[in-house]
Amino acid sequence: MIKLMVVDDEHWIREGLKRTIDWSSHGIQFIGDAEDGCKALELIEAHVPEIIISDIKMPTMDGMDLMEEIKKRGIDTKVIFISGFSDFAYAQKAVKLGAFDYILKPVEEPILLEIIERCISEIKQKQELNSRLQELSGRIRESLPLARQKHLEMCLTRSLTEREMQSAWEALHINLDPKRLIVMAMVVHEWGDREMDESGCSLMRYALGNLVEEVLSQKDIRCLACPLQGNDFADIALIASLCEPDTSLGVDDLYRYMDGVIEDALQVLGVRISIGISGLRERTQLASSFREALTISMNYLVRGPGQVHTAPMDGSSAGHGSKQRPAEQLDYRMAACMGQLAADVLLTDHKADSLDSALSNRILHAMKLMDAGRLSELLDVQTGLLQELIKQTPAIAVRYEMNMHISILLSKWQELLQAKDHSKASTITHQRKLQLYRCSIGDWKAMIMDTFLIKDTHVPSIAHKRTIETALRYIHDNYHLGISLHNVAEKIYMNPSYFSRVFHEEVGETLSRYLIRIRITKAKELLEQTPLKVYEVADRVGYRDFRHFVKTFKEWEGMTPAQYRNYGA
Repeated sequence: MIKLMVVDDEHWIREGLKRTIDWSSHGIQFIGDAEDGCKALELIEAHVPEIIISDIKMPTMDGMDLMEEIKKRGIDTKVIFISGFSDFAYAQKAVKLGAFDYILKPVEEPILLEIIERCISEIKQKQELNSRLQELSGRIRESLPLARQKHLEMCLTRSLTEREMQSAWEALHINLDPKRLIVMAMVVHEWGDREMDESGCSLMRYALGNLVEEVLSQKDIRCLACPLQGNDFADIALIASLCEPDTSLGVDDLYRYMDGVIEDALQVLGVRISIGISGLRERTQLASSFREALTISMNYLVRGPGQVHTAPMDGSSAGHGSKQRPAEQLDYRMAACMGQLAADVLLTDHKADSLDSALSNRILHAMKLMDAGRLSELLDVQTGLLQELIKQTPAIAVRYEMNMHISILLSKWQELLQAKDHSKASTITHQRKLQLYRCSIGDWKAMIMDTFLIKDTHVPSIAHKRTIETALRYIHDNYHLGISLHNVAEKIYMNPSYFSRVFHEEVGETLSRYLIRIRITKAKELLEQTPLKVYEVADRVGYRDFRHFVKTFKEWEGMTPAQYRNYGA
């Protein structure tokens, strides 16, 4: 029960408050009364009441001095003052200094109880918050990073009060400026050469988050990454804290650094990403910032992956990275202001004719018949309709419809496999599903065909052979330039993921391994036949990182380049 006491130098007032109100029926325990502040302090120290009803003017120690002394001793209690009309100005001052409320004498029971109820409600809210914080503290002891991530997810998806966030951020050691925060939504389009299951993709999200945190920390920008394991539109949320506006680091610097992150993700991890960046806001608006970042990131649908997309700074330009048409500016503002991302983005006002049931049924029929020519024609039509649709409809609404269509295709595909009893590896991996849900409109056709057409791997395609021959010529002419899978795929105008699969089928090994073989072979020739230093050899065969070259050479040949030159030639 809530503990309450009364302090007043008039005995009849103390007795009246004590006896005329049934405190227990209101969930209150009356712990006693005192005639002045000094005697009240003894009772307060012994019982620590949550509520004190006190007169202002009393002998020895008045109500104002009592409240000040309570604060000095760090006692958390709410004080309600009662005063005569002549003391009204004192009562107002007391409220400004931290009193909960005041009542004029004579005290009317309904008014007092209304104030008491408000006081109890606030106390219980605080107790509830403290209870949640204690629970959170227990989790912190077990795993601070996990607790921090869970809280950040909550900040990004729910509106929290400043009081709730301040307490949690202090407990979780979230060292970000609460007044100057930018949220970034990272979308992973391609996961590299390796096939990864759900656990592998989850680990890659953490690796990407760590990469961003490290890059920005080197630039004196504090950032926390929050991997999103079940989000329909993005894979990682990033919250960055910018310095004060009068310092050298600003918003434009962040945009430039994120361009570098996209390059690093591709070169270091082999992952192609896009990033949407929100405007600058306070922490109580993190949920709005996240919705805005997600909506802005959807520009990849038109422009393709591998870019930074930002909010306009003045309403007329898109800031850094991409310029938006007026309709697109409306898109992200619209979605950023809505409570839900997909259901509320005008789906009923903009019917996605490109994904209507008639066209979908024809596509499904072509899939069942394994009619690649017909499927190609239908997907060309559908791609054209999507390109028209996105000119009039918010990009996030189009993405939502595309994902619904993919879910239907996946379900029907599973039924088809079961009906035809395909025992060979025709199932669609978790990684491929994620790529389907993140592909651009430009990659839509290639992704659908590559995923949902069963191929006879024993009958190589003539077109595939010619494509691989072109790719091999390009590789042998440019291996020394540090090219990657994505460089080769772009050269021959193929989707990187699809090209990776075709290359493996035709050549018998992954492109990354093939590149290593060529580079190491050439490196051995240079080590045997030239006086070039080892770091010069590394550069000649396409390795910009000398240490990475030495490590790869040793893994491949069983000895370092220097040892090979001395003993292995």
